[in-house]
Amino acid sequence: MSDQPTGVPPGGKLQFDRAERASQTSGSACAVCKQPITTSYYEINGHVTCQRCRSRIIAERDRGTSGTRFARALGLGLLAAAGGAGLYYAVAAATGSEYAIVAIVVGLLVGSAVRKGSNRRGGWRYQALAMSLTYSAIVVTYIPQIVKAVTERRASVINEGVRGAARSAPTVDSARTAPKRIGVGGVLLGLGALFLLAAALPILAGISNIIGLFIIGIALYEAWRLNKAIALRITGPYQVSAPPGAPA
Repeated sequence: MSDQPTGVPPGGKLQFDRAERASQTSGSACAVCKQPITTSYYEINGHVTCQRCRSRIIAERDRGTSGTRFARALGLGLLAAAGGAGLYYAVAAATGSEYAIVAIVVGLLVGSAVRKGSNRRGGWRYQALAMSLTYSAIVVTYIPQIVKAVTERRASVINEGVRGAARSAPTVDSARTAPKRIGVGGVLLGLGALFLLAAALPILAGISNIIGLFIIGIALYEAWRLNKAIALRITGPYQVSAPPGAPA
């Protein structure tokens, strides 16, 4: 029999992407639980696996639905992205520099979280999710810098306008008008515009940010790599052969 991409059961240490041909002799042990196999066994990507562990692996693969697995991957990925963004910003704020290793750590954190949420299935959907969250976690740290620059620019323009008005019309009533209230929609629109600008900054910087783009590329690659789909090939059952010289 053959099954498609899945994951490893909790506590299992079987590396399904590395095939190892099993021996069909007595004395073999399950590659997952390490218990000796005396009757029959299966092979998962070339690894000897007992009936119980095979059932656990299949149950792990079939746990939940496609929608719930993606939702879990999204939730864990968002948490990892938030933590990674906080780490990235904290290091940059404390040191005044952006360290490449931090961006790569963000990719590893997010990629691992998405992989866990998907039950280690992998595939293009989870790769796209992990890469999107990784990029978002990195560029969202630019928003405070953008807000600061815009605020300083706005204050400078206002001050220049006030000084000009004072020189041209010193008797003008200086009463202040009430600030215009901004609704929830306006706040969300502003946040969306800030995020889009932050997302475009690494690209808009062009050749002057070539090292930054390279670093981001490594982070995205790590998130993509951790969520590659791995085909799970299950064959069997096989009978354990009697050792040479054993009585029939």
